[in-house]
Amino acid sequence: MPPSPPVLSLRQLNRATLARQGLLDGLPSGSTAALVHRVASLQAQHPDWPPLALHARLPPDRPLPRLTDARRRRTLVRASLMRLTVHIVAAEDFWPMSTVSLPFRWRQWRLMFKQDPATSALGRRISAAHGAVLAAMREAPRAIHEIEAILAEQLRGDDVLPNRGLWRHFSGAVPLIQAPHDGEAYGRQRYMPAADWLGPPPNDTADPDHAARHVAEVYLAAFGPASVEDLVAYVGRGDGITRWRRAVAALGERLVHLADEGGRHLVDLAGAPRPSLDTPAPPRLLARWDSLLLAYGTRDRRRVLPENRQSTVITKNADVLPTFLVDGMVAGTWLPRRARDGTVRAELRPFGRLTMADREALEAEAERLLPELAPGAFARYPGTG
Repeated sequence: MPPSPPVLSLRQLNRATLARQGLLDGLPSGSTAALVHRVASLQAQHPDWPPLALHARLPPDRPLPRLTDARRRRTLVRASLMRLTVHIVAAEDFWPMSTVSLPFRWRQWRLMFKQDPATSALGRRISAAHGAVLAAMREAPRAIHEIEAILAEQLRGDDVLPNRGLWRHFSGAVPLIQAPHDGEAYGRQRYMPAADWLGPPPNDTADPDHAARHVAEVYLAAFGPASVEDLVAYVGRGDGITRWRRAVAALGERLVHLADEGGRHLVDLAGAPRPSLDTPAPPRLLARWDSLLLAYGTRDRRRVLPENRQSTVITKNADVLPTFLVDGMVAGTWLPRRARDGTVRAELRPFGRLTMADREALEAEAERLLPELAPGAFARYPGTG
């Protein structure tokens, strides 16, 4: 009988996760793309928040890398990927992440319109119109309404589908990135084919199994130790779990096998940091939709987010509020506030009493981070503009 795997306490899992995410001592030096690669991805539905998410993971004396500059250099990309939500990822990770995510869009289209997007008569007619959109995109990046208008014109008014059905079909067939542009803001995305922006994908990334192994390794490096179910929660549940079990198993001797206190089987990369449970964790502010809170199945968020606070932080409309950590755990939410004189601060909303030392540390974090927060982030909350 093989020996039982080592058991990690909730606190040990917490410290391991914070270490990977740069929330203990800060991420090591590196290019902007390398920093994002180390944390796997930055959740980016709202473009104003990812800079704060990355800056919170850097040592206090490190200047903020400019995400938009790296996107213009094409070493980072912003795209709809895991869970069909928007992320900023390193260019080297885009193609594998796209390969495992794109089929979810086809599945979603099939469920919505009760037809196969590739083989049905409707699917074939829409596919035949894709070329006109691609030709237009060679001239300039295009917004969703422009893409739908081009497709509708090609179809001569027939088959114009509700719920952005034409856009959903096109974005399920063509890997896309959101191109950086002047005036970029929430709801003002412009799209380019990823192959035009980054060059054609490497041959091996077209293999779903190879892509899944790449994504599994990136995930464990950033969020391990974790279960295969946690990995599926991060990527999205549309593809089942079998492929991900194979992907993890294919990492072979690069893995160590562990367990949590509830007996769940966990895996991790053998050389990844797993600090001792007495490692100090300084107070930190986290961004809205921070990936730290969304990278695990609901049950295993407990390593950073107490179970009885999940509904407070992750709302019914799928918003994830800005939070702060005390001793490594989510201890409250916060809102960005701007005074009439232009000064900014964080309005802390703790779940319990904060010590003066913790409050002062969080206020110092706010002083460091909030000047980098774009005006749109303040405008998204009542009373913050």
